[in-house]
Amino acid sequence: MSSHSAPIDFSRGLRHCDNQHGLYREVLNCYLEQFAPLLNTEDLLRNVETAHLQLHTLKSLSATIGAADLSLLAAQLFKDWQHKTQKQRTEAVTQVNLELAEVNKKIASYCNEVIPDD
Repeated sequence: MSSHSAPIDFSRGLRHCDNQHGLYREVLNCYLEQFAPLLNTEDLLRNVETAHLQLHTLKSLSATIGAADLSLLAAQLFKDWQHKTQKQRTEAVTQVNLELAEVNKKIASYCNEVIPDD
């Protein structure tokens, strides 16, 4: 489960769910449902409200599951969105999606492991 980048701290996320493995797994599955397709750059570029909603949601949920680096990245992009050019936004979303893809891979691997019953 560990990697050089450590994109997600599962023990931290589990603590957010009161150490209830079943609940945490359900939260992770919901996260994957929402973010496995990654962020759609065209949708974000087309609509500022969509961008703010998606980035804020990604920031919050990533923090909840233990993906602190991704949460910080999304928070920074959320904060700076209005001040970035179209090209800078595109590059930033690409960077977020690269990190998100790594987090999603780790979540999928974690969810496929056998966990104790609550």
